[in-house]
Amino acid sequence: MARKSQKSEVRSQKNQGQEARSQELNRQHAVGSRQLLLTAYCLLLTLFTGCAGHQIIIVKDPLKAEEHVKLAQIYEAQGETELAIQEYKKALGQDETSTAAYFGLGNISFKKAEFTDAEMYYKKAIENTSPDDQKNAMFYNNLSWVYIETNKRLAEAEALAQKAVRLDIARVYIYLDTLGVIYTRLNEYEKAEDSLLTALKNAPYEKTALRHINIHLFELYEIKGDRYKLQEVVETLRGLGK
Repeated sequence: MARKSQKSEVRSQKNQGQEARSQELNRQHAVGSRQLLLTAYCLLLTLFTGCAGHQIIIVKDPLKAEEHVKLAQIYEAQGETELAIQEYKKALGQDETSTAAYFGLGNISFKKAEFTDAEMYYKKAIENTSPDDQKNAMFYNNLSWVYIETNKRLAEAEALAQKAVRLDIARVYIYLDTLGVIYTRLNEYEKAEDSLLTALKNAPYEKTALRHINIHLFELYEIKGDRYKLQEVVETLRGLGK
């Protein structure tokens, strides 16, 4: 009986040891599973939020390039130049071929006398427009004015203005006015006068446009020393409210 009791006790201890080992293995397995799940969860957080442990929402720009351009034009008209620049650049972020954005940035740069930037932006507008597109006339004209203001590459400015004349008949008076200024700078006074007078004939009765052309005629006649014509232009400018 004593031997049986001892055997039973040994088996009992053995069973208890096996159960303990089994429980320990189960515990380790459970811990390992939890760690694996936690690692997977953290990895998913990192992938989808970019910041483990923080859920952030990234919203795409809801505006299209054209809408950014319109907003920029509104800011520009209100004198909010920096905001306009930001919106034009956002438009280019949406569409790097946006000629309206390049043109807008070119005009702002021109007004700020940042002629290198203005030249770059106008050229970008031209590059992204078909050569036969009427819009190019504006780009050619404004690029011409960069060269006029810097008094360089006037021959190229002339060629650009002539292209503008051929492309956009409706606003030909603007481009003829530009040509008149170029010819004045080149000391080709007859061509300058002819271009400016033709610009006047084609211009609508719009005071701003008429003032610009007459001011350029004034500059031409002043250089030539033509007092009679100079006086005529002075009277015209007075009538236009100059």
